[in-house]
Amino acid sequence: MKKLLQSLLIMLFLGTAFNTTAQIRLLGTDPSQGLLMIKNFGTTTVDITGHIVCTQANCVTISTLNIVGGSPAVLMGGQTVWLNGFPMNLAGGDLALYIPGTTGTGFSNAANMLDYVQWKTAGNAKESVAVTKGIWTTGDFVAGNPSYSYFGNGTQNGVAFWQGVPVSIDELTLENKISLFPNPATHILNIDIASSVTVISYRLVNLLGQTIIQSNENAISGKISVDVSTISKGNYTMVITTSEGVVNKKVVIAQ
Repeated sequence: MKKLLQSLLIMLFLGTAFNTTAQIRLLGTDPSQGLLMIKNFGTTTVDITGHIVCTQANCVTISTLNIVGGSPAVLMGGQTVWLNGFPMNLAGGDLALYIPGTTGTGFSNAANMLDYVQWKTAGNAKESVAVTKGIWTTGDFVAGNPSYSYFGNGTQNGVAFWQGVPVSIDELTLENKISLFPNPATHILNIDIASSVTVISYRLVNLLGQTIIQSNENAISGKISVDVSTISKGNYTMVITTSEGVVNKKVVIAQ
């Protein structure tokens, strides 16, 4: 009976450790500022100070980085921590997140990797590990300029759930085909859409990278009205996915 109880306790511990680790993933990065964001998508409070981040061949523990916002030692469910002081390659690079204790050849072990993203170039240092892990596809990279943001629900992987800031002429022209009013907004925020553009979806994101409103409501040559009456006062970004690309618009909520 005693051995059975011990076995159950060990299984419970291992299960808890696994679930705790699985909650943690990258939310975004801005290599131009050496900035990265990590979010706890679960419900259990986690200490991530021992977790490790790598870019190219450079790997450091979270505890050695500067805290911009949040608490890596007490990262509660749904919360995000902002960190900087980690030089990354603006011209093209990658960012990988590993479990605590990973060293040496352990960085090549897919079981130790929690999350991964690469931008502007493919074939970076940890790409093959992420491919083996099943969270990335060979040759994929996030296009555009910083910052690079994850907009999935925490269970979705790959480049399809990451985006950068558009840089092409067509994408910049798209900026002029969509407008938001009134801005600042208090109760209703309208998305005004030019005749040649189809809106596929939109989401309102706060400064911590958290999605506050998300909808697959679409419109062709018209207007979408978004109720922001319950949103806290502050600065946000409206990320609008269209038939011609993705547009990021700054929004001020003034309750």
